Amino acid sequence: MLAQRYQIVLLLGLVALFSCYLLLPLSASYLLANRLRDYGYSNVILQLSYPGWTDMRIPVVSFQQDLGEERLMVSLIDAEIRYDLAKLLQGRVSRILLRDAAIHVLNVQPTEPTAQDGRDTDQTDDEQSPWRLLTAGDLLRSLPILPFDELQLDHLTIFREQATGPLRRVTIDGNLTYSGREVGGHLVFRGRDTASYGLAVIGHSASTWSVILASQRPQAAPIVSWQSQSQPNDSQIQVNGRLQINVQELAPFIALLVPIGPELEKVTGAVAIDWAGNAAAEAALTSLWEDERTHLDGTMRVNVTLPALKGVAKDIAIAYEGRFGGNATQAEWAMSPGVLLTATINAQPRIIPEAVRLILPHGDQPVRIENSQPVQGTLYWKETPIRTVAQGPLHVTYGRTPGPLVAQFETTRAEGLGYELVLAEGAYHLDGILPKAITERLSAKEATGKVQGTVKLDRTHLRGILLPPSSVTAKQIGQGPALISSVTLNLSEPLTVECDLTAVHCSGGEMILTIGAPTMKLSGRNIRLTRGILRLQGTETTRTAWATHGTLSVQGVRPETGFLAPNTSDWIVQFSADQVGLKADLRVDIPTHEGFLTARIEQPLQRAQGVMHGVIGPLTFNGTDQRLSKMIMGLPSSSDLTDGMFTAIVDASWSSSFRDRINMMNSVAATTKIVAEKLSGHYTDYIVKGLSTTMVVHTQGLESIVMTQPASLAVATVQSGVDITNLMASYQIKWRLADDLPLIDVRDFQCEAFGGTVSNPGPVVDLARPPVTTTFSLRNLDLAKILNVEQHKGLQGTGTLNGTLPVTITSGGVIVKEGVIEAQPPGGVIRYVSTSDSSKVFTESDRPVQLVAEALNNFQYSHLRVGVKYGETGMLDLNARLEGKNPDLRSVPPIHFNLTVQEHIPTLLKSLRLVEDIQGTIERKYKRVGPL
Repeated sequence: MLAQRYQIVLLLGLVALFSCYLLLPLSASYLLANRLRDYGYSNVILQLSYPGWTDMRIPVVSFQQDLGEERLMVSLIDAEIRYDLAKLLQGRVSRILLRDAAIHVLNVQPTEPTAQDGRDTDQTDDEQSPWRLLTAGDLLRSLPILPFDELQLDHLTIFREQATGPLRRVTIDGNLTYSGREVGGHLVFRGRDTASYGLAVIGHSASTWSVILASQRPQAAPIVSWQSQSQPNDSQIQVNGRLQINVQELAPFIALLVPIGPELEKVTGAVAIDWAGNAAAEAALTSLWEDERTHLDGTMRVNVTLPALKGVAKDIAIAYEGRFGGNATQAEWAMSPGVLLTATINAQPRIIPEAVRLILPHGDQPVRIENSQPVQGTLYWKETPIRTVAQGPLHVTYGRTPGPLVAQFETTRAEGLGYELVLAEGAYHLDGILPKAITERLSAKEATGKVQGTVKLDRTHLRGILLPPSSVTAKQIGQGPALISSVTLNLSEPLTVECDLTAVHCSGGEMILTIGAPTMKLSGRNIRLTRGILRLQGTETTRTAWATHGTLSVQGVRPETGFLAPNTSDWIVQFSADQVGLKADLRVDIPTHEGFLTARIEQPLQRAQGVMHGVIGPLTFNGTDQRLSKMIMGLPSSSDLTDGMFTAIVDASWSSSFRDRINMMNSVAATTKIVAEKLSGHYTDYIVKGLSTTMVVHTQGLESIVMTQPASLAVATVQSGVDITNLMASYQIKWRLADDLPLIDVRDFQCEAFGGTVSNPGPVVDLARPPVTTTFSLRNLDLAKILNVEQHKGLQGTGTLNGTLPVTITSGGVIVKEGVIEAQPPGGVIRYVSTSDSSKVFTESDRPVQLVAEALNNFQYSHLRVGVKYGETGMLDLNARLEGKNPDLRSVPPIHFNLTVQEHIPTLLKSLRLVEDIQGTIERKYKRVGPL
């Protein structure tokens, strides 16, 4: 009975063991797959076969995991594990064979990081870490027993989609063995169409290793050689090591990390690192760098050339030689003098501020980084966040020398906290042609700059100083009638700018610029400038808002001949501007008048209406030093204003932005009020006194100048050999600027001359539409005053004259046809009192001439009529008929004179020889035809 029970129990045990054996692959696959999923792997496929006495096959292992912007995919097919049951119970296997393995790293679309199961993946459980159980002294011990005696790879494929070059896809085979106290192995791998590479590894302990990576070509130099040795030193251990890299042979591997491109054979150089370290033997590995007895020193030499990094730079050469050291609290490094980097960059780094990138030239630009003195740095890695300090002159040159623009920067100190730059000090210098974006803002064809200064960043506070003799020169500024060939702005005193980066607020101190612009052209004529000074005060910016105010002074403005402008003037502009608009007060001073011209200008920076209010004067003339000829150059020598007062007031507005100058000029609307009070002066042979008028002129763009209302004109006296007094008229001007001449309507013209009046009720001048015909009326002219104009001794007369003068104004001058002047009844008297000279002439003359002389001694005329003709040439024809007699000569019958006089009026007004011409005409006539 008992034996039967034992048999049943044994049978059930065998059934249970057999069932477990049958379920072992399935259950083990399920448990291992879930374990992989717990570690963050997805799409896990795991299939195990039934284990044998000496081996076990694993048909399929496949899983994947997302690593940021890349996805890791691992698959193993037909793997085999060989073991000895005795060693297997000790946790070791004899051999692991991977017949077909593949690792793919593919690109994926970036996604937002998410928390997984509420766990913080950045935190590690230090308390459970096995590294806490190991000390630095354990590094001297032989390597721990590995779980295998041999690892063999028949075919392992590694592919990374983001990599470039022939090692984008790599195939690896080889083995790794563990024997006694040493791990050794040799792996062979190759890329697409590349030679095979061999990796030889020999290790005695965790700190004693020798690794050599070399090409399988005959006599090929090692690509990477790593040697590390350790030895005890009292209570410490000392580790020495060396790393040597042949960069040319390493180029295919570099292409796995950075996009070098197809020119891998141009990569050359070498890297050598030597180090020596000390650590306390009892210090745990997890706290090794926290132990104050830990110390590391070493040297580094780098000499590398790269043909290009796609989209970044080309012709890259890096040369570095220096030392490094570290302990539990900090790491130090020092760079020896030399050229650290030369390259031609293709794109400007984003760490450069936008304002600086706007100035720097674009496209391929050479960069050179060097230091003439040692540069030292310290990494305080135990602080939180990690603090980095670098000291020493590191010089950066950006741009070709010589070239359009060269920028130089030299840093003397820099400090960072974590990834943030909190302190930086240095100097800068820019010299060359400014880019097109700057010249367009200056409205210039070309601009060059020479700028230097210093800058200091202290956490969120930035302080920059712009130093003399910084300058900017712009050429061919402006368009249309105004053009400045060249202007130079020179900084006279240092300019300090301070910025609060947190509040995005910047403020600048006083900036003084000296302006050098020898000449400028206005309508093709030169204007010379002696000196200009620009002062900016109180400049501030906050995000999109900004504000500034200052003064622009220009001294010694001297136009060349041909301008109707002040001979020398000083211009002062006081302005304030912000993001909304510009306001400016202009004052122009001349030697004889302070405030010759004043103006107030307001210009919005957006497309809104700008306005100006300007005043010329009031200008007071005193006849001596305050004359128009002493104020204004370009006046003819025969013209001047010598007395009175003049004022002009201008109100203008425009609707478009001031940057669009052409459209702005077309949209300008202006109203000008001109006031003249008792002005006196002369124009050629005309002297004008007491001219007063007030006129209001409107302009609309470049189209027209008009007076909407007539204006009154009053002149006390006009002298031209003939005095005209009390001149009065109303006038109105309309001028389409497309026409050569304006249209002028003069009405109610009236003046006093020769004791009478000259008047005209209608329009006198329409210069835009010649010819113009009108008639002047002459009333109550005093013959005695007409003859007194001659101031000819001996000729006197009385009488009142009336007449009309039909006048035609043409483009060539003035024409008078059929003008008539008649004496008002009952006539008057003409007396000619002979002098001794004239008596002699008449005595020696014929008898008829003597009778005329006797008749003119007291000639009483009853009829006097003069026909007047005047041509464009200035020739005056007078046909006079005079009837009367001398009552003292009773025996002489009435005498009729027919007299013709021709005279060039401009000359006549100068000579005033009318009487002599009459006398000469009478003598010549009576000698020719005899007595009447």
